[in-house]
This record gives sequence, C-alpha cells and structure tokens, in this order.
Amino acid sequence: MTTPRVFVFDLDGVLYRGTDPVEGAAETLAALRQRPGVSLFFLTNNSTQDRSDYVEKLTRFGMPCTEDEVITSAFATAMYLAAGPGAEGKVALAVGGHGIRNELARVGITVRRPEEMEVEGERIDYVVVGLDRDFNYHALLRAQQAILGGATFIATNRDGQFPAEGGTVTPGAGAVVAAIQACTGVVPDVIGKPETLGLKTILDRAKARPEEAVMIGDRCDTDVLCGNRLGVPTVLVLTGVTTEAQALAAPPEQQPGRILATLRELIQAS
Repeated sequence: MTTPRVFVFDLDGVLYRGTDPVEGAAETLAALRQRPGVSLFFLTNNSTQDRSDYVEKLTRFGMPCTEDEVITSAFATAMYLAAGPGAEGKVALAVGGHGIRNELARVGITVRRPEEMEVEGERIDYVVVGLDRDFNYHALLRAQQAILGGATFIATNRDGQFPAEGGTVTPGAGAVVAAIQACTGVVPDVIGKPETLGLKTILDRAKARPEEAVMIGDRCDTDVLCGNRLGVPTVLVLTGVTTEAQALAAPPEQQPGRILATLRELIQAS
C-alpha cells in the first residue's frame, strides 16, 4: 500500500462496537496523528446522532476529533438536499433519530416526526429514513401515505445490521427502509455508503486525490464498495460484521485491498 495521507475510518465495528471501544483503536489513531501531513476523518452510515455526539463519544474513548472530521449519513443527506432546488422551506418527515432532524433543520428544512402527524394529507416533500429504534406501525403508515402522496423517499443508508456490544449485531436502518419500501413499492434514493457523496466530501476537504487516501471499514458491501467506486484504496478489518471467508467470497467490486485482523496492524500496513 502506498503511504496514505488521508485515513478515513468507519465507526461501528472499526473503532467501537456499541459502548465498547475496539482494542487498539485509540493507540492506532494517536500514532497516525503523530505522522506529519496526515489527516484523519470518520465516515459513518449511522444517522441516529449529531456529529457533536460522535465527537463526544470518540473523545470519551480516547480518540479525540473535531466535528469537521466527522461525516454522518444524516449530514450527507442534508448536504444533498441543500444542493437541490429550493430545499429551504421544504418539509421532511424524519423517520429516525435526532441526528437526521438536526441536520435537516440546519439547512432550512422544516422537520416533522411521525408522532406529530395526526392529519392525513399534510404536505410532505421528503421522507428521510434512518435507524429508528422506536419505529412502529404509525410511523410506517405516515411514511407510506407521504410517499404515495408524492414525497421523495430518501434512505440515509441501507445497512441491515450493525455491530453491538459483546460481538452481537442489531437491526440497522435497512430494516426500517425495507418495511417502507415494501408497503409503497418505491425504491429510495440512498445517500450513505456505498454511495460516494460522503467520501467525495472528505477528499475535497483534504484536497486529496483518491490514491492519497485509504478507506478503513468492516463491511464489503458499503465501506469497501464505496472506496473502490472512487479508486480509494480499501482496508477491511475483522472486528465488525464481516469474516475473512465472507470478504474473500465477496464480488470483485467489493473486494478489499487488504484484510487486517485488528486495527493495530494498520500501522505496519501503511
């Protein structure tokens, strides 16, 4: 691997699993920050929280960072909508956590929650969906009505599961997205990985060419595919949801450049 100057890390399954930091992650990031000219960024499909929440969490785990170094799928979604015509003043139904609601509000979009909507036929321009731990039939019904009424269906990501404490996995945003797609027959626009908007934003901020960066993740179908689509070298770590056998059996476009058992090996590999 050519020595990169921009390291892009997924979060869940790479730096932590739920409330448990991954062993060696803090030491690896600290060592990389000592290298002259090296930048670190964090690119997550998790849309439940604000970028400031991730800064606080990473700092608590001994991995201090700034908001400018964090790109969430909620932030990328807000950027995507803000770049479109007349986003300010539009109305979005947000099915997900406060990360989605806050990021949309920052770009001037009026945000509605399913539990606030009791009147059928209320104007909704976008239905933005992420992981919603309180998802229920009422939210499904409101999302269905809005989409069938002409609202644009947007998924922050389609991850079916994500890593949790103790080596377990829990349902991801993809489960919620699938339910809404099933009852509308509408395929959403997807913003998070493997789509490349977030990674392109990082390369622009770092003023880096794709070959000067490396994408480190735990999923072949999102992290690795995202990097491969842009020509960014990829590293898969086996601390998340993917086994080595699964990675080796992945389609060619999802094959990582390197497979590492732990993040500690990244220092030697780069």
